[in-house]
Amino acid sequence: MNSRRGRVVRWIGIAALGVAYSMLAHYSAATSAATTFPSLGVAVSLAPAFTLLLWLAWRSSARPAMLLLSAVVAGVLWGFWGELERNFSWVYFLQHAGTYAMLAVAFGATLTRGRQAMCSRFAEGVHGTLAPEVARYTRQITVAWMLFFVAISLMSSILFFFSSIEVWSIFANFLSFPLIVLMFIAEYLVRLRTLPHLEKHSIMDGVRAYWEPPAVPPDASSRVR
Repeated sequence: MNSRRGRVVRWIGIAALGVAYSMLAHYSAATSAATTFPSLGVAVSLAPAFTLLLWLAWRSSARPAMLLLSAVVAGVLWGFWGELERNFSWVYFLQHAGTYAMLAVAFGATLTRGRQAMCSRFAEGVHGTLAPEVARYTRQITVAWMLFFVAISLMSSILFFFSSIEVWSIFANFLSFPLIVLMFIAEYLVRLRTLPHLEKHSIMDGVRAYWEPPAVPPDASSRVR
């Protein structure tokens, strides 16, 4: 019970942090703050990428070297701070559209001949060996997610280049994530209709199962010792 409550609290905290970041990003990019306080825009736009870099550096086996690299990157960014203040909206755009484009490539690459589709990997982590109809369905869902990510990246690009920064920011900061939630719901409803007898699990269960290391059987751990 405590662990379940802890997970709920953690997810609520993550959601609150995401909402706060979206609001701050919109404020810094699409209001008067973009011109009166451009340093805020630079800091907020770079925060996700630099936080990820620090996280990877801290978890790396070559931690000192990676932390030194992070410090060098920070120094380079500081040296170009003035230029970034004049163009930080591009950082926001590249971060948003680029992330979805990379997700589309990652999902699409698994659809090539001889490879297992991304969603099939996730499903296999939960259900084990997949029946042919499940493997076919998860491959189709991988295609759907790839096209979804392409559409988000394309829409972000269209709005950035052909609309106002205010309109683009609303889409990027306030609509993208709800669209992902709607995609999850749509996929779940389609799965209920297509595979009604399949044990009910979310795609996130598969993602967690795919990334978590396999458990070591007790007899195996005793043999290791």
